[in-house]
Amino acid sequence: MKRTGKNNLIYLMALILVIIAFIAFATYGMLDGSKDEEWYPVSVIVENSSSDRFTSFREGLERGAEDYHIRLNVVSTGAFSGIEEEYQIIHREIDNGAKGVIVEMCDSSNYTDDSAVEIGSDKMILVETDVEAEGMYAAILPQSYEMGEAVAEAVIADYGEKLEDTDIGILAGNLKQTAGQQCLKGFMDKIESAGASILWNLSDEDNENNTFEWCLEKKRVDIVVSLDNDRTEQAVDYLQAQEQTEFGLYGIGCSEKNVYYLDKGVIGALVVPNEFNIGYLSAAAIAGQLREPLSSAKTEKVGFLTITKDNLYDEENQKILFPIVQ
Repeated sequence: MKRTGKNNLIYLMALILVIIAFIAFATYGMLDGSKDEEWYPVSVIVENSSSDRFTSFREGLERGAEDYHIRLNVVSTGAFSGIEEEYQIIHREIDNGAKGVIVEMCDSSNYTDDSAVEIGSDKMILVETDVEAEGMYAAILPQSYEMGEAVAEAVIADYGEKLEDTDIGILAGNLKQTAGQQCLKGFMDKIESAGASILWNLSDEDNENNTFEWCLEKKRVDIVVSLDNDRTEQAVDYLQAQEQTEFGLYGIGCSEKNVYYLDKGVIGALVVPNEFNIGYLSAAAIAGQLREPLSSAKTEKVGFLTITKDNLYDEENQKILFPIVQ
């Protein structure tokens, strides 16, 4: 009996040693594997980076960074004075060790081939807007033309035949970006056939020194159409400050502020780009470029939703508006 008990003890100890050795080997393998997986430092450069409009975009970036082993640095920025300032930031980040950059160009038209050669197409992914030298860089873009059409469709759906007697003012946003130009074209192509009168059309360059407020006072309109998030917020702010002024508001936006005022009925319809997907796909694209420099990332266009107060709380719409909660 004693011999049997001793044998059992030896067997048990041997089994424990085998288990410990297996765990140690597996742990070493995991650590060694993670050590071999390189994490690339990538800088993200967008105008007014702390803006609420980038909340879902940042969440998509962070999720993509985890999945594709990227160390993200979202550069703190304000409003750019011009494209040259943005170039300086891009080159500074690369000089400071960033292997790649994810960039929203503030000006598509002043982009130059020389700058592209300096940066290298394998180091940069464009987001939100392309440049005039189309195809030089891979880009993750919203469907700008289609979003402009969608805003017009929302206006037509609510006003119908009354549009023939309706005056519209447009806050067009940044028309230095190709995305802004395409969005405006999409809206105009669709709305012109409905017979509406466009009383004024302000780009960001026009919309200075209270020009918007002056237009509303001197050239009153029935509807304001705002073709980017910040301009939609500007129109909301005016409506809240001037309670005696009323106009229908239809626009593009993704910030919590705009969603809140959509829910309150201040905004008639809000076209919302899927910013989470733009962020996630841009992280995936830059990771692919950095790991395989000879590969060619493809430009992708990301969808959007048209949201009204009636469908705001639909499950699919909530997933786009608040992806991190899902």
